[in-house]
Parts: sequence; structure tokens; C-alpha cells
Amino acid sequence: MLDISDLEFTTLRDLVRERFGIWYDDQKRFLLLSRLSTRVAKRGFETFGAYVRYLKDDPRREEEWTDLASVLSNNETYFFRERAQLKALAAGILDEFLQRSPRVRLWSAACSSGEEAFSLAMTLIETGKIADPMLSIRATDISPRVLDLAEKGYYRALSFRATEAPMLHRWFRAQGDGFAIDDRVKKLVSFGRLNLLDSARVAAEGPFDAIFCRNVLIYFDKPTQKRVVESFAKALRPGGYLFLGHAESLFHLTDLYEPIIGPDAIVYRLKGEGVKLRGIA
Repeated sequence: MLDISDLEFTTLRDLVRERFGIWYDDQKRFLLLSRLSTRVAKRGFETFGAYVRYLKDDPRREEEWTDLASVLSNNETYFFRERAQLKALAAGILDEFLQRSPRVRLWSAACSSGEEAFSLAMTLIETGKIADPMLSIRATDISPRVLDLAEKGYYRALSFRATEAPMLHRWFRAQGDGFAIDDRVKKLVSFGRLNLLDSARVAAEGPFDAIFCRNVLIYFDKPTQKRVVESFAKALRPGGYLFLGHAESLFHLTDLYEPIIGPDAIVYRLKGEGVKLRGIA
């Protein structure tokens, strides 16, 4: 691996943080450099210093930043991940939405290759409580590569490691060495590219009844976490829900949300006038 000076590394990681929010501390120095080594070679640079200067100043740098969105993002996902949250959504939380409006709109805010967004669609269809035309799911990611995969709706075995056989048979059809998702599910989800640091774009995506942004904040530093979850508040309806990963919390981060604690899941509800908070079953 090419050598990099401390100043070059600090400049590089700050550029990445500014652009994507992903934070590489000193302990993750090797991880960042290993991920970028192939990009340095592909662009024909002999030093990291030259590559850093290219990312900062070259008029053609936006093409490289687009490619880096796929290189640096973490895309571990599968269908029906963190199922307890999905069960909470399908029970009392969905009922709460439907008391307010017959239409429900959800956002998978870091959708990766689409498994989460499609899981939301299947979960709510299965409840029988909402007609397909009344449900819409927006799914966004920063990586063009995974969005291409999501729009195809084609998955292999690893994506189904938490999927029960009846659900697989009901909503997928065998195709080659994998499975294609049913068109009924696919048409409920729209995909698009979005950087969560773009607060204006985040707000413009709303309003949503619930936002799923799970296992994303763990890659941000505290100021960036606060910035993102507070921008989500502008994209949620009053009393809307924010779903985070099990390892993530809003504790000591913001007071815009109220934790709703159930037996198997914790979710966060946006505070607002006239909102009656209640637990989740």
C-alpha cells in the first residue's frame, strides 16, 4: 500500500466526512486507505497526496466522488432484518397512521440494494389493513451501484437468511440462481439517489409517516448524527416515527423525539402538538 502522511490522511478523511458524513478515526486509518488504494491506482496516481489534490481541486472530481459513494458505503443488508421493528410497525403503529389518514408513506433512507424497502412493502401488504394504492415507499441511497441492484429486484441466497419459506414462495419467483421480487411489491417502491447530508433534499422528500434509517448513524460522528436526525424531523409528519438500528440511540443527541419502548423494540416518535404518545405492542 502507498504511504500517506498524517496531514494527507487528515485532509482525506475530512473530505470524506464533509461529503458523505462517514467518519474514519485514527483506528480506521488502514480501512480507509485499503478501500481507496484501488481508486488511486485506477486514476493513475502514484501518491495519495496527488489523489487528495485531485479530490479537492480537479474540475473532473465529481465523477470520482460518485464512484467513491459506492466504494465507501457499507451495504450489509437482508430481508426482514430486525424483525421486531417490522412487527411493531404492522401492529399498533400502522393502526395509528390509519386513524390519521388512509394513505401511508414510508422512507427507507439508506436502502442499499432494496431489501429493507421491499420488506416494508411485504410486511404492510401482509397485514391486510391497507390497500396497495394507499401505500407508497420511498427508498434512497448514496451509492449508484446498490441502487442499480435495488431497481432490478433480483436477489440471491444471502439476502434471504431471515426470510421464512412461505414469504419467499409468496413474494418471489425463482429465476436463474436467485429470485426476483413480485411485481406487486416492486411497484410500491420508488428508488432515488440522495445524500443524507443534504438537509434541503431530505426535507423535500417528505412528509413521511415513518423513516427507517437503520445501522447508518454508527458510521457518523456525533455532530453529523445530530444533523441527520434533526433534518429527518423536517421530513416527518407530526407524530411520525424514526426507526434506528439496535446499536443506535438518540440519547444525548436531540430532544426532538420521544422514545417509544416495546417488549422487543425501541423506536422514536417525533414530538408535536396534539400527539398522544403510547407504547408499542
